[in-house]
Amino acid sequence: HHWDTEHPRPRRHLLCTLHLRMVARTLFWTASLLVTTSSWSFLSPRRPRQQTCHSQLSLSAAAQEAPSGPPNLVSQEAFIKAIDVLKVDMGMEVIPDDQRPMYALGKLEAQLPLEQVSGIRLADCQTLCLISQVRNDVVESTGLQSLDTIVAIRAGDSLDFVTNGMEIAKVAEAYTAAINFAVENGLSEIQLEVNRLVPMMPSADD
Repeated sequence: HHWDTEHPRPRRHLLCTLHLRMVARTLFWTASLLVTTSSWSFLSPRRPRQQTCHSQLSLSAAAQEAPSGPPNLVSQEAFIKAIDVLKVDMGMEVIPDDQRPMYALGKLEAQLPLEQVSGIRLADCQTLCLISQVRNDVVESTGLQSLDTIVAIRAGDSLDFVTNGMEIAKVAEAYTAAINFAVENGLSEIQLEVNRLVPMMPSADD
């Protein structure tokens, strides 16, 4: 499911709006953070779109073959628990333990244009911070999905935040800092590395 983040969040989620003004030399942009007990959303700085980059999901087995150190993967147990928490919060049915499929952890590195940074909403799900909502245009251009968790946020060649397992406030702080850095340095996008819980389908022989 995907939601338009321009519409107000229903029920108890929308408690207050904080307006932050950030200055990058002579550039100004305003990030409006809808701060609740469980979610954050963002408004994009006004910049022309320059390019769209598509990303590809890789499963954890491929990630473990990478030579540059251990993969940046969250705990599968924490991931399942976080998704259950979000589903309960949204009034969705949770899969019973005896009916759960086998899972793999997928990794996605997405290029997110600055004008689309308002297209995702973060949710505090106890064990992890998850992406709870993704605007359709962001899904199409980046491959990001709801229920992904952000494990790293980057901008340019020098800004790199590892957000694996961090609480929602820290993830939102890193996200905002990356946007501000991109604006200050004339960049058109930031980079998000996410993990995704991928159900494993049984083979035809099972």
